[in-house]
Amino acid sequence: MSARPWSVGLSLALSVAPMVRTLVALIERSTHPEPDPAMVVWAERSPFLDRMLVTAYLTVALAVALTALAGRARWLRGDRSLHVALTLGAAGALLGLWP
Repeated sequence: MSARPWSVGLSLALSVAPMVRTLVALIERSTHPEPDPAMVVWAERSPFLDRMLVTAYLTVALAVALTALAGRARWLRGDRSLHVALTLGAAGALLGLWP
């Protein structure tokens, strides 16, 4: 059975979204030291919202790239892609608990 390319790209991108969020948080923490708590309280913009917007942007870009890849690669549209998506989603959820 062969799935449609958009469904494969979307399912794989959404399953990797927790990993993308974790990577964004790790990169942010490694490049920026902890801010002054007073600045966090009185800041006009929330760093949590910024991190979520960056994660959403990267996930949509990944979905577009995976959809294009699934359109060309028939092996990606097989039945195993659902198992890969579920495995990546579970690993991403567990990885998201770490930072």
